[in-house]
Amino acid sequence: MGFPIITPASLKELKEKLSPLTPEDFCDVAVSVAAVEYAPKLENIEVAKAILTEKESLSYSMINLPDEQSEQFVQQSQGIIKAYPSAAYYWQMRTLFISVLQNRSVSLENRMLLLNYAVKATQGMIDNGQPDRIPQFIDEFTSLSDYAPVMGYFKSIRPNPGYSLADGISLIKSLKKPNAAYKEVINTIYKNLGVSGPETLNMIDMKKYIEMRKVFSQDMAGDRAALIENVLVSYVWTYSLPLNSPSFNFWDHFVFFCSLYNAIKILYTCYMPGKEEDDFVKAISAFDSALRASDSNLMKTVIQAVRNSGQSNNGDMATLTLS
Repeated sequence: MGFPIITPASLKELKEKLSPLTPEDFCDVAVSVAAVEYAPKLENIEVAKAILTEKESLSYSMINLPDEQSEQFVQQSQGIIKAYPSAAYYWQMRTLFISVLQNRSVSLENRMLLLNYAVKATQGMIDNGQPDRIPQFIDEFTSLSDYAPVMGYFKSIRPNPGYSLADGISLIKSLKKPNAAYKEVINTIYKNLGVSGPETLNMIDMKKYIEMRKVFSQDMAGDRAALIENVLVSYVWTYSLPLNSPSFNFWDHFVFFCSLYNAIKILYTCYMPGKEEDDFVKAISAFDSALRASDSNLMKTVIQAVRNSGQSNNGDMATLTLS
């Protein structure tokens, strides 16, 4: 069987709409351990609008390259797995991320907690020399109808709004070479927080921010949750999570994913007061453009920074999610 090529189900419509652009012009093309993967670039406003406003769960299509054309990708995949044996479970882990993120019977915040639990569990299997347990665990975990026992592990976690806000603003303002649209997004965030800029962040009225955070939770309990869900699913593909860099383990990649989620959460919370869905689409488009203009070592930088701060365990990530 040839090497798979996976594309968004909407790629045909996007290609027609964005003609004469080719898919490579508005999609990332990455050769992962499992396939050649196309992931739409949200910096393109038309792509962002199509992806974020999709009300059904995002879906992807798969075709196989002929064997003679896929041999180079098969060899590359085998080389990665030989160097990093846990990469053999990349596709199962990808299935875990997507299945949990698109489980709309659970609130968005709780989906992140479920992913926290599951990734920590699978990382433990690898660390304890039992990676062969991963496929069965993921199959059983994603098939659960009652996640209450799992959620019980997080009942002692208490929100820390200041931690979440500081972490999110840090990533948002650290992106290099921000475009004009992104500068406007950042300035709006500061304005809504009641400060003049990053040098006055210590003057934020936390009561005001907490009220804004409550609105976020209310919005995520409704149809607007799909906006952020679709961004997260897109970034799972864009960053080839959870194995963008095989030198980092699955849990490290989840730490980056949590920081990325938290930044998007803070962006929504602090940018959206008085705005509509189309405004968020524009903000994410600007954010994505700034991400792409940033240092290629962004993921490594974020993971190392969280490690160095001593806040990279699953309790820290749960606090970040709930704050």
